[in-house]
Amino acid sequence: MDTTLYSADGLLELAPEGKGDRPGVKKALIGHGARVVMMRFAAGQVLAEHTAAFPILVQCLEGEIEFVAGDQSVRLTRGVVANLDARVPHEVRGVTDAIFQLVMLDPAAAPPASV
Repeated sequence: MDTTLYSADGLLELAPEGKGDRPGVKKALIGHGARVVMMRFAAGQVLAEHTAAFPILVQCLEGEIEFVAGDQSVRLTRGVVANLDARVPHEVRGVTDAIFQLVMLDPAAAPPASV
């Protein structure tokens, strides 16, 4: 059992600016059973419908995004979190400039081996 506590600092600063019509994406942490990815959207940017191989948690840290799965939609603002099962088609829309954290609940995820 690995008893090491893993952390990531400066998450808001990790989220890069997007390029063109694509949001900025940056891996922040690979830990025990989870992968954390930071995303930055400009108002109006859309991440077209796609699926994730694992269940996900999406939490807005700044601004506002719309998270859409089928005919369901939720507006995520600071401090609001949403959860979606694996392989469910979904789309993300930047309502305002926004930063959010995506956590993929990957049971096989593991921190890199120590050097």
